[in-house]
Amino acid sequence: MDSLPGPAQPPDVAVQTSHVREMAANLLLGRALQVLQAAGGMVVYWDAEGRWNKDSFSLPGRPDRVEQLTPVLEALLEWTLYTEKPVAIDDLRRSRWARHLLHGEDPPAGAAVATPMAQRGAIWGAVAVYSAEPVADPIGLLGQFAELATEPLSSLAAGRPEGVG
Repeated sequence: MDSLPGPAQPPDVAVQTSHVREMAANLLLGRALQVLQAAGGMVVYWDAEGRWNKDSFSLPGRPDRVEQLTPVLEALLEWTLYTEKPVAIDDLRRSRWARHLLHGEDPPAGAAVATPMAQRGAIWGAVAVYSAEPVADPIGLLGQFAELATEPLSSLAAGRPEGVG
């Protein structure tokens, strides 16, 4: 704020909506990391003012590769938003696409998946996670991930572990 608070003003609905979307996006990312036993991830969402926002984090005690994998995670998020479908790289080390996105560097071991976030049929963002291990059943993981990302937000908050989100 630029000045001291004055008399109480009615809250700005757009600011409240943006804040709710930011909290919901981060809550979904935190929940996905926990449920899918992933190491880190990234989320993008459309705010009430028509801007794209991005956030990322890693869980403590797990390999922090989010910064290294940012080009891969961003590409998965963009593809997911464009196609409105989930996508997975089940083994990053075998992926020529991941190597290309990392400008020829060897990707770390693991997998990356992304899925759109939707409520009542409307896509409002996407979430991507990195797992330190390759995935044997990417279709099963994508199904579980997509279900999580379209779950009613009220049910996510109810099962929220402290410190996640």
